[in-house]
Amino acid sequence: MKIKEIKASISGVIPIASYENLKPYYEISAELEEGDNIADKIKELRDIVRWHFDQEGNRAKADVIEKQYAGIRFYEKDGRKYPSVTSILGWDIDWKISEDELRQYGSRGTIVHKLIEIYLKEGSWANPLEIPELENDVATLLGGSKKLSWVDCSYKAAVEGLMGDLKVIQLENELYNDENLYAGRADLVCLYKGKQTIMDFKSGTVTDMRQLAAYSACVEGIEQLVIVPVGQTDNKSGVKKPIVSTDIAGEYKKFLYARAKFRERFGI
Repeated sequence: MKIKEIKASISGVIPIASYENLKPYYEISAELEEGDNIADKIKELRDIVRWHFDQEGNRAKADVIEKQYAGIRFYEKDGRKYPSVTSILGWDIDWKISEDELRQYGSRGTIVHKLIEIYLKEGSWANPLEIPELENDVATLLGGSKKLSWVDCSYKAAVEGLMGDLKVIQLENELYNDENLYAGRADLVCLYKGKQTIMDFKSGTVTDMRQLAAYSACVEGIEQLVIVPVGQTDNKSGVKKPIVSTDIAGEYKKFLYARAKFRERFGI
């Protein structure tokens, strides 16, 4: 008997939170062509329906996590959810300040980053009061209890001081790692003092290189990681020096440990 068509299917229950009764079913069929190996073709079809089933579970888990944890964010590519690098590194931090204060610091960081992005693209400093997408962040600072302001930050002097040694390659680029399943947005991929660099601008006091190391694994040829402090400073020069690391492998190993802990906790 000659087989003209074969089918593969998969069904099951995704046992997570509100999705415990979700029962996806996928079926696929294909016509056999002359010379096709039946066993190989069946395996190919099974792999396809398994991939779709796994994607369903991935999206369901991500949806539940985002609802339960306000600080965890996912990116999406080709129907698959990738936890963000900052979520992987920060989900279990016991912050010593209130959510309202965190929001104010976050808004200041958003404003400063946007101003730097515009400067690197256009060569001039913009007024955040004239940028519609920053309206909510500006309002958060102006009405905030911390009385924070972008004006107090050192971003102008810091960035202008880099320009003689810096050549922009990519700005605010989304990066995805399919091997270890994470994603993020790098502030800047550039040549800095002749070396291919992942650069991050920090308005706070964070000097953790794991975030940059994670991004470096998504870009070929990265030679160094550079954090540029752009927050408040009491230095007489009005600016802090960039922090440089060439221990990319060591920092990435630390990030992968955090990635494993995130997967152990959330199953994604």
